[in-house]
Amino acid sequence: MSDPAISPLPEPPPSRTWASVPPAPTRRPVGVAVGALLAVVVLVGSAIAFVLTRGGDRAQAQPLALAFTEGRTETYAIHQTMRGRIDADVLGSQPLDMDVTQVVTWEVLEVDDEGVATVSLTVSEMSGTVNGIAIPNDQAMPPIEFQIAPDGRIVSAGGLALGGAGQTQGFGFPGMGQLTPILPDEGQAVAPGDSWRKEFSQEFPYGDGVIRYTATSTYERNEEVGGVEAAVIVTEMTVPLDFTLRFGELVAALGEDALGAAGGEGLDELDKASIAYGGEGSFTQTSWVDLEAQELLRTDTSGDFDMSVAFEGIPGFETQMVFTGTFTQRIERR
Repeated sequence: MSDPAISPLPEPPPSRTWASVPPAPTRRPVGVAVGALLAVVVLVGSAIAFVLTRGGDRAQAQPLALAFTEGRTETYAIHQTMRGRIDADVLGSQPLDMDVTQVVTWEVLEVDDEGVATVSLTVSEMSGTVNGIAIPNDQAMPPIEFQIAPDGRIVSAGGLALGGAGQTQGFGFPGMGQLTPILPDEGQAVAPGDSWRKEFSQEFPYGDGVIRYTATSTYERNEEVGGVEAAVIVTEMTVPLDFTLRFGELVAALGEDALGAAGGEGLDELDKASIAYGGEGSFTQTSWVDLEAQELLRTDTSGDFDMSVAFEGIPGFETQMVFTGTFTQRIERR
C-alpha cells in the first residue's frame, strides 16, 4: 500500500544462483555454520551523545517522538532484499541473492514512566527465496520481545534479531534490526530543515564487545501519507563491527528450543564455539512518522556492508568468511 507520492526503492539487480559447492563433510559443518549465523542479535543501545543543528523554521517547531499505548497492536509488512557474495576458504566464492517478505504484528505489552515500550513481535506470514530456493513457510518462529524508546532507539531485545537472522534463514548484517527512525531527544522541538546526531551503543549480550551506532538525522519535510500528515526523517547510519559471539553463553541465555526454531543445528557440538565479527555497514533510512498520532507509518532502508566472520571451535569448520553486498528493507503499516 505504498503512497503514490513516495518513490519506490530501486529495483534489485538480477537474481543469481549458487556456484557449485564442494561436498559437505559427514558432520554437516556448513549446516552448523548457517545455524551459527542465525544467532546474530541486532540491537541498539542507550544514547551517549546528542547534537542538534538548527536549520528549520522555528514557527513550525514541535516535539517529534513515538508514543505507545499499552495493549495496542499494529500490523506491518516487511520486505527485505540482500545481494552480495560470500568468500571463504572452505566454500570458495558464492553469490547471495535473498528476497523475503513477512507480515508481523507488534503488541505493546507495557509502557514505563519514561515512555519506553516493551513490544512483542510475532511473524504471521513469511515467504521468499534465498538463491532461488523457497524459504519454508511452515516454521513457527517464537515471538520476539524488545523495547523501543520514544526517540525510536531499540534499546533492548530478549531474543533473536528483529527482522534479521531469525527471519532470513541466517543471513543478516548486525544493525539491520533498527526498524524505527532515530528521532530527537524527547521534548526537543524541531522543524523541517533541522538535523541532529546521536552516538549510541549496546553491550553484545552473548559474548564480548559492543555494537556501536553513529546516526545523523534530518527532518526533511512534511508529507501527506494515507490521509495523514507525516514528518519525513532521513537518517545516515554507520555500524562498525567488533564483537565476538560465544555459543555457550547464547545457548544458556536463550535455550536450545529457541535456537532450534530458528534453524540452528548441532547445538551440542558448539559449547566452545565462537564467531568473531569485523567490518562495517553504512545505511540510509527514510521514515514517515504520523505527526498527530506519533506512530510509525513507513520506513525505507538501504545500504552497503562489508563484514568479516571468523569461526573457531566448530568441528570441521574453523575458517574465515568475508560477506559483502547491499541490503534493502521496507516496513509499511497495513
